[in-house]
Parts: sequence; structure tokens; C-alpha cells
Amino acid sequence: MKHSTTTKALALAACLGLVVAACGDDEEEGGGTATASESATETASASEPASETASATEAPTASATEPATETASAPSEPVCPSNIVIQTDWWPEIEHGGSYNLIGPDGTADAETFVYSGPIQPQYAVGGVETVEVRAGGDAVSFTPVSSLLQTDDDIIFGYINMSDVIKDSATAPSVAVAKTLEGDPQMIMWDPTQLDITEPADMAATGAQVLHFDGVAYIDYMIAQGYITADQSNPSYGGAPTEWIAQGGNFIQQGFASNEVYKYENEIEWKDGAPADVEYFTVKDLGIDNYAATMAVRADRIEELTPCLEVFVPAMQQAWIDYLADPVAMTDALIAINDTYDTYWKISAPLNEAGLAVLAEEAMDANSPDGTYCSFDEGRVQGLYDALKPVYDADGVAITEDVTTVYTNQFCAGAPGR
Repeated sequence: MKHSTTTKALALAACLGLVVAACGDDEEEGGGTATASESATETASASEPASETASATEAPTASATEPATETASAPSEPVCPSNIVIQTDWWPEIEHGGSYNLIGPDGTADAETFVYSGPIQPQYAVGGVETVEVRAGGDAVSFTPVSSLLQTDDDIIFGYINMSDVIKDSATAPSVAVAKTLEGDPQMIMWDPTQLDITEPADMAATGAQVLHFDGVAYIDYMIAQGYITADQSNPSYGGAPTEWIAQGGNFIQQGFASNEVYKYENEIEWKDGAPADVEYFTVKDLGIDNYAATMAVRADRIEELTPCLEVFVPAMQQAWIDYLADPVAMTDALIAINDTYDTYWKISAPLNEAGLAVLAEEAMDANSPDGTYCSFDEGRVQGLYDALKPVYDADGVAITEDVTTVYTNQFCAGAPGR
């Protein structure tokens, strides 16, 4: 179990050391080989907040990079679509920062379509790619699962899909995870420790409290199967906003992200006696699900077609993640402005971003893969996740693949960079 005060300490640590320059600009609140450049070795100076049009026009560019090897050059002819479309699973947030960094902080946010787009940054422009679109998900697309969007929209090349859900949807909407976004999964279950006595996962069932969550979440199915909660406690009415928690004074259990909601409820959202208050939580790994959050997945029947592109673009895409994590401020400031342009309930702030990045670092959710790349999946870990989930779906009558190696590949991580 993770105690609530951790995020406050991490937020302070972030302001003191991780991204010092950002702390003075706090905002109020309202998933061949490429030209894969080496990660930046020095942190660039902090940027000014992004402009009201969702671009930081005076933000510094990323640190200068050099080709990783002499052979890491773009192919002589285009092998990729000129426009790469990435469908995320939620509103813009730090957990998507590497994908937004393909464009950088000077892109354009469209408040009608919830799409951030622009020319790809030159250091990532391989295979004939000229522009990138990053599409918001969740209620931005009426909660249509990303796996379903991949099946119906041929413009989408990459979709943010949790590895657990790649497995869950492997028979009905098959996709293949080709690269990670994060090494760990910040998804969590939180509660008010003054109202609910929970010290281990099985205690959640004993409370009888409702568990608000998104519909169709794989780890909720697992929690029910393990007896951590009962089927009667499952309440798939959660939509991502804090409205119900505020209205009921936090007298239930709710899903969220350790790198986001914990800080918000403890520091920004006035939900208990007119003020923020501490929460406690279990990450999904604490519950027994060692998941990869929001993999970069491609529709299974398009892998062969897209292989020449994936071979060159995946390493470049992962370099964008490395560069973002090395120097996040310009892009995280832009994410604040993008959300402001979209003008929904979903807002983020500089202190929240700092605290969230600190959580990712402390929990090693932003670490390299075991092979030293920032890209590949650990075979034993994916097999263990499959072994934990298959009995759940067998019992529920949900058909999934019989071979977990069909839902992911490390083929395109060959030659990918590491942090």
C-alpha cells in the first residue's frame, strides 16, 4: 500500500530538484533502422508556460542530438504514412508526454476535435513521416475503447492500450503491442483512510463500499476473481471527473492514477470539509497485476503492411519518449495549455506534473526495459500477466488468445535507444 503523504514529499522534491525552473510558474487547476538520436545528456533551461493557443512559442528546443550510429539514417524512400495518427486513451497528461513530444510544444490544439497536431520534429522524422496527430481518448471519444477505434479507423496507426486490455480484446479486437510507453502502470485504487479501514487488498471487500471505475477495466475483473471486491461493489459508472467523490465526501473506493489523482485530491480538489485531504491507494501492481500501461499497439492485421514503417519509426518514437523524460518542462507546460484549449473538466497544473513525474521516477515506471532499450516487453512478465488474467476470462466466458506471444512483439525494438 502506498501512503498518501508520499506524493506531497515527491512534489516538494520535484520543486527542489527535478524541474526547479517550473516551480515558479505554477498554474491553477480548472497510455533499415531509424534516425534514433541519443538521449539528451544535459537538461535544457526551463520554458515559459505554453501560450493560450496551446503552443509555447518561445519554448526552448530539445537538447541537440546526434545519430546513434552511422547506419541510423532515414530510408531513401518513404515507407511510412506521411501523417502518423496516435489515438490515446485519455485527455492530455504526462503519461502521454512522449507521444506529444514527437510534435513538441509548438503544435496546434483543436478544441472541436480534441486533436493536437503539427509537423514532426526533425530529429524524429524518419520513413517519410511529415506530420503527427495525437488524439485525446476517454470521454473525448465517448469512451469508445481504443481497440475498437483501431478496428474502424484506418488512419490510426498507434493506439494506447494497456497490455491487460490487449489480452482481454485479443479475440474480438486483436492488436499487437509494438512498444511500451511506460515500464510500469500508475493505475490505482484509492480511498479515504478516515472512512474505510483498508490495509491489504482483501479488506476492500469487507468494507462493502462501492468501487467506482470505468466500464470494462481488466484489473477490476481480476479484483473480483481474487475476492478483493465483490461483484456487487463494482460500479462502472465512473467518468473521470471528481464530481461524485466531492458530492459524497469520498465515502467509496475509486480508480485513478497514482501519478495524477492522488496529488489532485490531496492538494487541489476541495472534497472534505471544504478542503483537499489525504487518500491512500494500491497500485495495480500492489494488487497482483504487473501490467504495462498504455502500450503502443497496432491493429493485428496491419502489422505486415506496416512492418517497413515500424522498423524505422518505432526507435525514433521511443527516442521522443527518452528526450521528453530527460527534459519534460516545455512539453508538460504545453500539455497544460492544450487542456485549457480543449476547455473540459480535465485540467492539469505545473505542480501536479512535477509530482506525477516524481511518482513515475520513484516507482521506476519510467525505467528502461531489461534489455536496456526504452521499448521492449519482458517475455516472462507478459506471460505472468496472461497467466493471471486467463482464468478470470475463462470463468467469465470471455474468449482470448491461447498464445500470449500473438499480442506483443519486440521485433521493432531492435536498435531502439535506452535512457
